[in-house]
Amino acid sequence: MSLRVASVLPLLLLLSACNFSAPPPSPPAAAAPPVSTPDCLANLPGTALDAPLAQVYTQDFSAPALDEAAQRCIGALLGEQAFASPQQHDPAYATLQQAQGEDARTSWNRTPKKRVQWLRIAQSAAASTWLLRIDTGLPPPGARYDLLLTSDAQGHLRDQMLVGTSDSRFRRTMDLRSSNQFSLTEQSTREDQPGLNYRAAFRIDDSGRIALDSSAAAGMPPDPPGATATDSSGSTADEGDSGTSLEQVDGPAGDAEAIRRLLFSDSGVIEELVQRESFADGGLAMLAVGRIDAAGLIVYVFRPLSGAAGKVQYQVASYVLPEPPQALGGELGKVSWQADKGGVSIVLPMRYEFLRDGGDADSSEPETQGRDASLRLRYDSAEGELKRQK
Repeated sequence: MSLRVASVLPLLLLLSACNFSAPPPSPPAAAAPPVSTPDCLANLPGTALDAPLAQVYTQDFSAPALDEAAQRCIGALLGEQAFASPQQHDPAYATLQQAQGEDARTSWNRTPKKRVQWLRIAQSAAASTWLLRIDTGLPPPGARYDLLLTSDAQGHLRDQMLVGTSDSRFRRTMDLRSSNQFSLTEQSTREDQPGLNYRAAFRIDDSGRIALDSSAAAGMPPDPPGATATDSSGSTADEGDSGTSLEQVDGPAGDAEAIRRLLFSDSGVIEELVQRESFADGGLAMLAVGRIDAAGLIVYVFRPLSGAAGKVQYQVASYVLPEPPQALGGELGKVSWQADKGGVSIVLPMRYEFLRDGGDADSSEPETQGRDASLRLRYDSAEGELKRQK
């Protein structure tokens, strides 16, 4: 709106020629109540969120709940703008946006807030990355929102994306691969739309901007060819996909950090474990397990062949264990390693999460249920391969 300025000089000259007495001075205006400003972020209790972290939406955090003053600070930061869907960063999401019917008006002011948590992912002189978790107190789905957002050095909002949400049609979660990289997975929870799934990788630049990371997405492991995942009981109908390779790794034999860098630094695979084991003859073995999608696994067995000048050549066997169809998530239990003369038996206990048919008996609201599965692999020492066991 333009500001129109009127000339007041002639009126002032006219009044000065009259002998009117000046009116008494007006009392000073009352001070306006303080308003939360974005620089209040510096005083928020930001519990550190360590990366990498898989399936953030399914995790519970011990961060303290924000009080009313802290929530006013968040409100000043976000203003009236809606939480950004992946479509604002990836045009390819538009098809899902239309099919899922996600409410594009979801915002801080429109969301009930029974408990709000504020977690710090990264902080630097130029920009900081945060996770805002809102538990609404409503029955699931829709009981929780995870908003990834960034702020600049002055505490102003730079960018944001709704990385965790669910309703009766879909569920979205983030895998935090590093402090500036994450992958997003969304799955349809409707039996009549099983193909409406989404997976993409994103990167946060030094200024705090979120952008699609096509190079990392290209490195994310594809679904195994011809693999049919399992039924809802967790039993797998397909053998999965196996592979072998020779890998040269920097560092001494058995260096877990070197293997982490090789497998998990930029691949889109989330680390579940990397641990040192032994074959039956006493030889060194390294076992690594990574997660893909909501509940798929990749298992690796490393066997050192030779080493020189700070580098080790490993024979690597790998096996992809696809997730069951309609699985919303999964939790890996304690992995068993049993070495014998012919190789190793590996047992991976998984608890998968599914949408319960019919929902809650009283409210008919959608509800989830867990189902256990025991995934068994066999490492053949003679062939250097991993195979599926029934």
